[in-house]
Amino acid sequence: MKIAVQLLKTFVITLIVAFTATSNQNLIYNILDKLGYENDVLKKTVLSAVITLLIGLLSILISYLWSAITSIIKKMDVTLITIINGRKKETIKFTPSNYEYDSQDVEIEITLQPKGRLSNLLIKKLGVTLDVYFNPELIDVSYSDRWDCEANQVFNIYERKISVDLLGKIDIKGRTFSGKSHKLNERFKVKPIRVKSAETYLDYVIVSTKFGKLGKTLSGYLLSVKYEPLKVNCEGDVD
Repeated sequence: MKIAVQLLKTFVITLIVAFTATSNQNLIYNILDKLGYENDVLKKTVLSAVITLLIGLLSILISYLWSAITSIIKKMDVTLITIINGRKKETIKFTPSNYEYDSQDVEIEITLQPKGRLSNLLIKKLGVTLDVYFNPELIDVSYSDRWDCEANQVFNIYERKISVDLLGKIDIKGRTFSGKSHKLNERFKVKPIRVKSAETYLDYVIVSTKFGKLGKTLSGYLLSVKYEPLKVNCEGDVD
């Protein structure tokens, strides 16, 4: 970003010098001639001062505009944690009993910290979701509360993945929206599909549900995701 701003400043300065200092027939000289000042040293001094002033003013303007632009396109911070039995945990262990595992409750909590207004709008318009999943070939997931499995919820399960609609159900028009954090959470039952010794981790992928490839390309630039992957250990059956 800093390099881009510096290049823009250099380009503008070059244009100023090119248009105001490469010919004696420039605006500054013309004004001085009309005022009756014909001394070349004076003309060059005034021209140099005017160029310096213009460069300074334009440099301030460019910096201000760039700061305003970057403030509205800041990425939204997303923090993902897993909670088991009321405590944040990074490991969950399954031990079989009678050739079967018991399911365990895992709460997924996602904290959103919006920053850029344009970024927020794009996230909503592009239908950006965070797909959270364990290895779907090893782990099955379901809602802990069956009544909460209706369609059009913030958390939806498909293909053993948990799709989190980040801003689709949230009103982002309020003035204080970008200045506050917002929490999304849901509890799920997690259970290995079959008894075997295995190990996997919670993972995620950023997905856009609208505008095809364009939405998919842009979505990754709109979020900054921080998470500590939940490790899942499955013990094989013990004779």
